[in-house]
Amino acid sequence: MRRANVVVAILSVLLGATILWLAGDLSRFDENGVPGEAFWPSAAAWLLIALGVAQGAEVAFVRSANAGRSVDLHSAQVRIAFLGAAISIAFAVLLAYVGFIAATAVFMPTLMLLMGARSPLQISLTTAGVIA
Repeated sequence: MRRANVVVAILSVLLGATILWLAGDLSRFDENGVPGEAFWPSAAAWLLIALGVAQGAEVAFVRSANAGRSVDLHSAQVRIAFLGAAISIAFAVLLAYVGFIAATAVFMPTLMLLMGARSPLQISLTTAGVIA
């Protein structure tokens, strides 16, 4: 598990740095002090970097925290997480081709069903509320 934590820490820092680099040409704030288009990507990037550094520090300085523990990458919870990530990527692709309304009309019910929502009324109202 120690090796996996080191890999995740490094990837988190690299992803954060990549996001900062890609958002470098975007404006952070306008002349009135209103956050620009780089504000949220930069905030998420700094959060990824901070969490990656924190995880790296935990691996380096608290060696006994995860001693003898392993990760089961074939458990049901991990499969659900991977499926949720795949659904989110499909949503991002659909956004480019069919637009927000149609993509969200497919994405919201699918993700809600994956997360355990079974009430058709709840699924319908939530989807309509997001689209409206």
